[in-house]
Parts: sequence; structure tokens; C-alpha cells
Amino acid sequence: MKLRLMVVLCIGLLSSCSTFMEAGSSDDNMVQQQEPTIQFIEKKELVVAKSSIESVDAETVINSYLRLMQSPHQEVKRQAMRRLADLNMRLTEEKLIALADGKTEDQIPPAIFQASYQKAADLYQQVLDDFPAQSDDATIRYQLARALALQGNSEESLLQLDNLVEKHSSSAEWVEVQFRRGEAYFLRKEYRLASEAYQQVVDFGEQSDFYEKALYKNGWSQFKRLDYELALRQFFPLYERLTENQVTDQEVQNVLVDIIKDTQRAISLSFYSLEGDKSVTEYFAQTGRKDYEHDIYGNLAQLYLTQQRYQDAASSYQAFIKNNPLNDYAIRFQLATIDTFVEGGFPSLVLPSKEKLLKQFGVKSDYWFQASQLLKDEVTPQIIRNLDEVSSHYHAAAQKSKKANDYKIAAEWYSHFLVLFEDEAKRAPKHMLMAEALLDGKDFEQASKEFEFIAYQYTLYPNRETAGFNAIVAADNWLIQLKPENLEKRTELQDKIMSDSIRFSSSFPSSKQAANLLIRTVEQQLTLKRIEQAIETSNKLIALEGPKTKIQLDRAKIVIANGLFDLKQYAEAEKAITRVLNEATLTPSESKQFHQYRAQSIYQLAEKLKEEKKYAEAIAEFQRVYLVEPNDEIRPNAEMEAAVLMLKTEQWQSAKLALEGFRGRYVSHPLAKGIDERLVFVYEKLSLWGDAAVALTRIADIEPDVAKKREYIWYVAELHEKSNNRTEAIASYKRYVWDYPEPFINAMEGRAKLVDLYTLENDNEKRLFWQNQIVKFYNSAGDKNTDRTRYLTAKASFELAEPLYQQFRSISLSLPLNKSLTKKRRAMDDALAAYTKIANFKVAEFTTASTHRVGELYAVLAKDIMSSQRPKGMSEDELEEYNYLIEDQAFPIEEKAIAIYLSNFNRVTQNIYDNWIKKSHSELIRLQPARFNKQETTEQWYGVSR
Repeated sequence: MKLRLMVVLCIGLLSSCSTFMEAGSSDDNMVQQQEPTIQFIEKKELVVAKSSIESVDAETVINSYLRLMQSPHQEVKRQAMRRLADLNMRLTEEKLIALADGKTEDQIPPAIFQASYQKAADLYQQVLDDFPAQSDDATIRYQLARALALQGNSEESLLQLDNLVEKHSSSAEWVEVQFRRGEAYFLRKEYRLASEAYQQVVDFGEQSDFYEKALYKNGWSQFKRLDYELALRQFFPLYERLTENQVTDQEVQNVLVDIIKDTQRAISLSFYSLEGDKSVTEYFAQTGRKDYEHDIYGNLAQLYLTQQRYQDAASSYQAFIKNNPLNDYAIRFQLATIDTFVEGGFPSLVLPSKEKLLKQFGVKSDYWFQASQLLKDEVTPQIIRNLDEVSSHYHAAAQKSKKANDYKIAAEWYSHFLVLFEDEAKRAPKHMLMAEALLDGKDFEQASKEFEFIAYQYTLYPNRETAGFNAIVAADNWLIQLKPENLEKRTELQDKIMSDSIRFSSSFPSSKQAANLLIRTVEQQLTLKRIEQAIETSNKLIALEGPKTKIQLDRAKIVIANGLFDLKQYAEAEKAITRVLNEATLTPSESKQFHQYRAQSIYQLAEKLKEEKKYAEAIAEFQRVYLVEPNDEIRPNAEMEAAVLMLKTEQWQSAKLALEGFRGRYVSHPLAKGIDERLVFVYEKLSLWGDAAVALTRIADIEPDVAKKREYIWYVAELHEKSNNRTEAIASYKRYVWDYPEPFINAMEGRAKLVDLYTLENDNEKRLFWQNQIVKFYNSAGDKNTDRTRYLTAKASFELAEPLYQQFRSISLSLPLNKSLTKKRRAMDDALAAYTKIANFKVAEFTTASTHRVGELYAVLAKDIMSSQRPKGMSEDELEEYNYLIEDQAFPIEEKAIAIYLSNFNRVTQNIYDNWIKKSHSELIRLQPARFNKQETTEQWYGVSR
């Protein structure tokens, strides 16, 4: 009972104010007559001090207060009067509740039944009159205003409220008083004053119990003043607060729902009074997107529908869709749009709306992709229904117009079913309709694909074979349409036709079309150079269970043989070619060609083995070429390849025989070019240097390139050297030196070679000739000389000087001494001149040698002088004196020799130490042992040289 009382006191539902005007009334009147369906009434609870008496009836209490009112104490009298007024308010409420519960007068205590709001008002007024300017004046005045209002004296009540606001702005009741003032002015239709009072409550803040009520009534006040934008500024904050409330009590929740609905209604009426959905869009553009936005558009649309303004209702739905294209309510509003046009009788707008539904929200849309499964489950039945209607409409229209584009439109709508349906029983018939529409619409490419899918992806559909053949028919028609110059596309389409034909024959082998499609496919594959596919299809044709003609079989075998050969599958090709030669009916020219193919197959198989480094097998296959096809023009190639592999595998003797045999048989063949080079290589491997030289000479004789020819002649000379044929070697080196003086260094090397060869031949005359040639060309070469030519010339010069040294040593000093000494001196001078020139070459080996020889010249001369023949007939004293004279002559010469030996030996400090320096050191030890035969010194010098 208490909960029910509180609900009733808080909110009363005045349903009589909630209906709209009947259809036919003007919009302005309809809006102006709208009222809030929720009215707020009294809810102030009286606080009555508890009596210390446990149980006292109302009449006793009233009598007690009446006696206290007679008290001489003014405060006691005032309190008793006020409490009696409060008690009247309370008892009146209880009386009203009792009456509402159906109680009669005799069932209600007299004290309660006689209570009234008027009595309470009179008592409150008496308190104010008798006891003015008290601290609780504001509360008493407020209670007076309430009592007057509840009694029905609204004018007087409002006067009291205005007075209270003016005099008691800081009172606790100020906010509620402002709200009551607003309520009073609202009832008087003084909406400006009502709004001002409500606004005071709103400005006070959310902590007030009257905040939401003030928002609501302030909004209605602005609405009544026709300021709809200001009204919305009140309604929307209230709406958001109400929708955020979490209420568990069902009765209160029901009341809250009614308030929310009425607030929605007020918002809809406001937008209705502005520019409808345009104003809604502008509002949310300013405030931002809201979760409840769909409610606002939807309520506005429903408002329009009550006025039978169907297009405006549809416009509201569409405005939401436009601004919220991915919202869950977008598809619902599109469905509502369709229903609106159907209800409003706009058939011309129904079909476009259904198309929009399917395009923007259907199974192919981005919307559908992101939608939740729950939403999809909800709308799928309606999607299917509308799709059925739209696709059937367009297919019927196409069959009537016979226009290709109309058929394509119908096919597109059928395609939506393929996304919707997963079950073959539902998909396949729609799919077939779509494919037939594409075929009728001359979209042969897509029609072929769809028929192909139907034929091979479905397993239970009874018209699969028809679909499979239609796929090929569609592709054929497309091929006819294509222009001849569109080669790339034609090839692509032919490929599809071939694929479909093969697949059809495999899937439906009993069809009478299978064999014809296969043989046609073989020819198409050959045209497109699809060799592997042509072979495979030919094998299918041979293996086909259906009837085949011999012409078809022969053609298939020939295609296989040619194809394997073209694909370089030579082992298989040889077998296939042999089958063709043995089984197929061939013309002479065809037979000749296949024999050539067989020879080439064996040859290419050998080549493959060679690439795989299976050289023994490759040689055998190359040899098999001229065993199987001995008269084929490829035989020389096979022989040469075999010989080359013999070279590679170091089968030198076999290679020698193969190359010599080839040269004997095919000396004029292009492959014979270079055979001498190979023979040179083989002869060298077999150490047949003379044969190599002969073969290389043939090469050199025909070589046009001078540089190469020169190199060949040099190498011929070297080969003759290796074969110990010095005569031919000398001839080759002479040919080289005389024919190719340049490069200079090479010619000098050739002259040095001739010196060495003539030395071996003991032909000193020719050896000296070529040694002098070396010196001669060195002296005239200038900047062409190098370290090597300087070395060779130094060597030749030293060797040319050696005979002079030997000539010097061969001259003995005999009497008369002056004569023989003069002769020996002249020989010494010649040798000295020769050896001195050698030092100019600055070649250490021959510089040390020539220096040592110079030292020897002096040493030998001194020694020869000392051992020279003495004149006969001298006395002992004369002989002694003669010996002293000889020693005087020989000693300076010996000292000269020692100095020269020492200068040569001192080259050790330059890190030069060879046999000639060692010889010089040995001579120093012999000549001056006390000085040079010290072991530690020698070791130190040797250490430096090392």
C-alpha cells in the first residue's frame, strides 16, 4: 500500500492528454493541441512529531492541539496551531486514500473524515497572521500554498508561491517552490513565466529532486511557446538521463517507460514542427552521433505515419540510413520504408526501395559483411522475399523485352541467392536460372563459368550434363563474337573451351559428344601450342571407351610422337615414333621425317645424358645414333660429340682414333674445323709431341690472326724440343725470330733459345752468331728493353766474354818477357773491356761474375808474372835481383786483384751473395789468409747474405 501511495503521489498518468488529432486536422492545430502526458503533483511528505503516548486516536490529538492553542504562551500556541494544520494535511490525504479504496463515510473515523485542505490552509494562514516574521515562515507559507493548491484555490496558491520566492530566496523549499510556480503558470498557459520558473530549477542543478521534472516541463513550456529548438535543449538532456536510469522495481520501471515515451513524443513533435528529418540531421551533426538516434528518426517517422504523410515518413527513415549507413537499424528502416510505400499506395516507389534494400543492405553489401549474425537471422526471411520478387520481376521483363541488358540485370539479382543459400537443393535451381539469363543476355563468358560450376560443383542436381554442355556452347558463342585481332582473348577463350571439353568427356564419358569434343580439343591445343595438353588429350582419346575411328587413333599417335619430341622428352619420343613407324599409315615424306625425328631423339637423349654428366652412357647413345639411323645427316654430329666426350673422360687413345677417323671421313665438314686443335690436345696427353707439332703446324699455316699464328709457331718449336727434334725446333725458332721481330721480348727469348739449341748441337759458330744477335738487337732496341732483355743480353755478353778470358789465360809468359807480356796484356785489355761492359747491365748475377773475372784477370797476370820464365845464364845475385824486380811488377797487380775481389765480396752488405761472390771470398782467403780466413768474420758476412 505504501509503495502504491508513493507512486501515485509522485506521478499521475493523464492518458486523456496523449491522443493525437484525428486524420484530416491541420498540422498546426495538431501540434498546438499537444500536451504533456505526464503531470507532476504533490509529493511533499508531512513530518509529524511522534507523541510519547503509544497509541492516541486522531480526535484526541486534535483536541489536544485545540487546547494548546488556548495557552497564554505564544510559542506553544503557535506550534499547536501549526501542528494542527500539518495534521489536517495528513488526515486529508488519508481520507482521500480511504475513499479511493472504496470506503464509505461510516467506515472512516470522524476526525479523519472532517479533515480538509481548507482547514489546513486556514490554520497556516492564521499562524502567519498571528505570528509574523518567524524563522519557519517560508516552510509555513509553502505548506499554505500546497494546501490552497490541493483545495483547488490555484490563484491564491500561486500568490503565496510568488510571495515566498520573493521574500525567502534562501529557503530550503525555494527549488520546489519554483517548480510549483512553473506548474501553476503552465496550467494557466502562461508559458513564458512557467519556463522562467522551471529554468530556475534547472539552473539550480542536478542535485535537486525536481531537476528532471523541470527539464520536462520547461521543454513543454518552450514547445508551447513554439520555440522548438529551445524545447529540444530541454528534452534531450532529460531523455539521456531517463534512458541511463537503472530501475529494478517493475512498477517504477513502467512509469519510467511512460515518461521516456512521452519525452520521445515531445522530441518528435518538436522536429515535426521544425523541418522534420532535416532538423534531426542538423541537430545530430551539431551534437554528434548518439546511440538512441534511431529512436528519434523512427518516432518522427511514426508521427508522420499517423498523419498519413507517407513520403515524409520514408524520408525520415532514409535520413537515418544516410547518416548511419552501417547501423543495425539502417536495414530495419529500409524495410520500414518499403512497408511505408506499400501502405501508402506508391507502387512506383516500392520496387526501387526493394532494390536499395538488396544493394545497400543485401548479402553482397559491405553492410551485410559487418552485420552481426543475430541481425542477419532477423532480416534474412525478408531479404529472401524481396529478392524473389525483384529477380522474378526483372527476368519476366527481360523475357518480354528480349534485351540483353535486361537479362543481365535479372542474372545479377539471381546471383544474390548464391550468397544466401548454402543448400544445393535451394541454390542449384536459382543458379541455373542465373546462368540461363546470362546466356540469353549474351554474356557468354560468365554464362560459361556459371554453367561449369553447376555441372561440376553440384552433385545432386539432375541437369548437370545439360549445364556442362551449355558451358561449352556459351564459350563457343563468345569465341564467335570476338574480333580476329583480339588474339590474346581468343586464346584465353579457346583454352576454356578445351578445358570444358576435356572435363565434360571425363565427367560424362557415355555422352555421344565426348569423342568429337576430345579430337576438336586436340587440334585447338596444337594451335595454341599446348603440346603437353595435346598429348594428354590424345591419350584420353585413345583410352576413351566410346567408339573411335582409325583416323582419329592415327592422329592421336602422331600428335603424341610429335609432341613428346617437341617437349624434348626424347626417350618417350623414340618409343612413340617407333610406334608411329610400325602402326600408323604414313606417306613417304612422313616416314622420312619420323626417321629423322628418331635419330634426333637418340641424339638429344645422348645430349641429356651428357648434361647429367653420365658420360659413358652418353657416348654409347651418340654411337647408337649411327647404328639405328646410319644414313641420317646428324651422324657427323654424333661422332664428334662422342669424340669430345672421350676427350672429357680422358679416353685419349679412343679419342685419338675417333678424331683421326672423323678427319679422314669428314675433312671438309664444318665440324672438322678445330679438329686439329683437339688432336694436338690428344697427342699431348699421349706424349706424342711430334704428332702434336705437325697438327699444330697445320693450324698455324691457316691461322689468319697474326698474334695467334705467332703463338702457334712458338709452341710448335717447344713441341719439337719436347720430342728431341732439335732440327725442327731450331727451324721453328728461326721462323719465329725472323718473321716476328715484335714483340721484342719474345724475339729476344727466341734468340736465346737458338743460342741454347746450338750449344746443345755444339755448333759454336751459330751459337756465337745468335749471341751477337742478342747484343745487337739489345743495343738498338732502346726503350723496348726490359729487365728480361737486359738479363739475356748480360748473359750473352758474359758468354761472349768468356772466350776472351780463356784466350788471356792461354797466353804464357815466355822469353822474351816483354814480347809475351805485351801480347798477354792486349788479351787482358780485350777481356777487361768485355767484362767492364757487362757491369753496365746491372744484372747482379753477371755483374758479380764479370767482377770476379776481372779480379781473376789481375790475379792470373800477377801469378803468371811471378811464374814467368827466367833468363838463362844469370848469376845467383842477378837472379835474386831479377826476382825482386818481378815481384815489384807482380805485387801491385795482385793488390789490384785483391781490391777487385774485395769489392765483389762487399756486395754481401747489399744482400747479394752467389757463387761468384763466394769464389771471390775464396780467392781473398787464398791471397790474404791472415786477414780473410777468420771464422767469425766469415760467419758474420754469410749471415748478412742470408
